[in-house]
Amino acid sequence: MIQGRARGTPSEPEIRTCPMNQCPVTNKPKMPETLMDRLKSETAAAHDRTEAIPFNECIIGRTMPQSRYAGQLECWGRVHHVLETSLDASQDPFIKMVWPGTAKRAPLISADLEWHGEADAPEESRIATTEMVQWVESVASDDPVKLLGILYVLEGSTLGGMILRKHLSELFDIDGEEGLAYYSVHGRDVMPNWKLFKARMNDGVPCPEAQQRIIDAASETFDRLGKVLMGLSQGLVATGA
Repeated sequence: MIQGRARGTPSEPEIRTCPMNQCPVTNKPKMPETLMDRLKSETAAAHDRTEAIPFNECIIGRTMPQSRYAGQLECWGRVHHVLETSLDASQDPFIKMVWPGTAKRAPLISADLEWHGEADAPEESRIATTEMVQWVESVASDDPVKLLGILYVLEGSTLGGMILRKHLSELFDIDGEEGLAYYSVHGRDVMPNWKLFKARMNDGVPCPEAQQRIIDAASETFDRLGKVLMGLSQGLVATGA
C-alpha cells in the first residue's frame, strides 16, 4: 500500500510510460494531430521568417507607396491565378474534397489593381514571382496534392488581412471596399470561413503520406513568398528604421 493512503481509498489511475500514441498520464489513446495542427506547428519557422520581412510593417506604419502596394497585388495575382487555375483543373481526390467552397481571389486582385493604378514591382520581386509561378505549375503537373499546401498559406493570409485592410483603407483614404477586395473576400465571416477550410483540410486528407507532402509544400510556399516580399521591400522605409 502507498504510504499515507487510507485503507479502502480508491486507487488512482496507474501511470505508465506508454508506447507510440498512448498518453503517459491516463494510459488512454492520445488524439492524433490533425493536418491543420501539423501545418501550424511544422511550418512555424518558415512562417516566422516570412513575417520578419518588413513589407507589411510599411503598411501598418503608413509608409507604403500606393504603387508599391499595387506591385504586391500584381505579384500575388500571378500566383493566385496559376494556383486557382490548377486547382480547378485537378482531378486529385484530395483536392476535390478541399477546394470546392474556397473563394477565388485572383478576380478580386484584378479589381483592386484597376483601382490602385500603376504597379511598381522591383525586378527582384518579378523574378521571384516568375519562379514561384513555374514552381506551382510543376507541382500541379507532378504532385498536385501539394497544391493544398500552397492554398493553406494563401488562405491563411486572410486572417492577418483583417488588420491590414483597416490600415490600407486609412493609408489610401478608401471609403468602402473599392481597392480592398482582396482583403475583404470573406467580409465579416473571416473566422467562420477559416474554420470551414480547416474542417475540409482535416476531413479531406486523412492519408499521413499525403499530409507530409502538403506540409513540405506549405513550408516552401512561405519561403518563396518571402523572396517575393524581399524584392518588394527594396527601398521601403519601415517605421522606426
